Amino acid sequence: MFMLGDFIRVLRASEIRVSTSETLDAASVLDTIGLGERQTLKIALGQVLAKTDSEKEIFDDCFERYFALPEADRSQENIEENIEESASSEAADTALERADGADEAPTDLADILTSQNESAFSRLLAQASAEVGMSEVRLFTQQGLFTRRIMEAMGLADLEAQISAARRDGQGERQEALENARAQLVERVRDYVERQISMRTANAGRLVREEALSRIKLSNVDRSDLHIMRRLIVKLAKRLASLHARRRKRARRGQLDARRTIRQGLRHDGVMMDLVWRREHIQRPKLVIMCDISGSVAAVSRFLLMFLYSLGDVMPRTRSFVFTSQCHEVSELLTNNDIEEAMTQILRDYGQASSDYRVAFTDLNAAIQDTVDHKTTLLVLGDARSNYGDPGHLILKELSNRCRRVIWLNPESRSLWNTGDSEMTRLGAYCHSVQTCQSMRDLERVIDQLLRTSI
Repeated sequence: MFMLGDFIRVLRASEIRVSTSETLDAASVLDTIGLGERQTLKIALGQVLAKTDSEKEIFDDCFERYFALPEADRSQENIEENIEESASSEAADTALERADGADEAPTDLADILTSQNESAFSRLLAQASAEVGMSEVRLFTQQGLFTRRIMEAMGLADLEAQISAARRDGQGERQEALENARAQLVERVRDYVERQISMRTANAGRLVREEALSRIKLSNVDRSDLHIMRRLIVKLAKRLASLHARRRKRARRGQLDARRTIRQGLRHDGVMMDLVWRREHIQRPKLVIMCDISGSVAAVSRFLLMFLYSLGDVMPRTRSFVFTSQCHEVSELLTNNDIEEAMTQILRDYGQASSDYRVAFTDLNAAIQDTVDHKTTLLVLGDARSNYGDPGHLILKELSNRCRRVIWLNPESRSLWNTGDSEMTRLGAYCHSVQTCQSMRDLERVIDQLLRTSI
């Protein structure tokens, strides 16, 4: 029996995004077409569930593997075709009798194996697979476990009992036949489970790695994982962009403004012919980013800027500055070049000195003093370690008074704040929010909050 939900899980495991509404559309397609027209069903489901050319290729592969017909089923189709094509009623009757005989399949595992009834074996295997929850398999290490469970659900215990009885009764030929059937059972079920796991865990290893990389400290990410991090950033950025684009759309719809609707109705003798809707004003954040790219913070700054510049559709008004001993604007460099190449150049050109927060804040203030206003959000990423110099907190105070809000992201654990040359207390006093930011999860949370408060 075809389970649409199970097929959807297979598609999602292969990284085809299927929404709830698309699942409902697919269910309607299945109800309309049914399972009889396999090629028609494939085309129709492909139109509903696959959006891009690459997704269509993946969908076709998943469909063919999921709906792979056993040889017995193909034989049954050939019988039906022969019945339709036969001009002789006698030949048709004979074919129908054979088809009916094929449906009267044995249910005992030993009989199925020894008679080599492929149709009955396929049905029994599918039933056992559903009973043990094969659709929930997630790891290749579960292959042995599910192989054993499926064989037990198919009747392995009874088969073992029949082998023991044949041995005890001295039925050598039957014992040998049953033992050969058991060996074939093990091999075929193992192959089946392996194919199922391969289909259902196509990207499991990469997804597990992405999940791990999203949680570890960005400063601990190995260079060999940078390509995975790039892909992860794009995925998270798309998710946030989609979420907040829908949020703006809902806000544009608004709610009924009863007062203005009644006032508009006065011109029609009180008849409310024209409905007036309230509109919430969504104000995209006017963002200024200031990132420390000294050795201790460079990795986090790199990923923050890559993340933000992947969100151009929902955060277009962004000015970016980096600093060590001086502050430099890099907005055009990041906008007009590949983000990874731009970050490599930025770290090479500007990241070879120790942090000087006083000079950096002075340079920043001079660069944005004509544009900073109550709509501006200042986002500072740094460890607040001033190398025992002036942290520039009074300049930050001046910026804070003119900005809508100041958010400070510190890649160090809170237990390290205000130790040694850390000036987190003095600098944090002029920030509206001070947060720890060490991983991709932290970056996603911070940017999500920033977009949520941009109304």
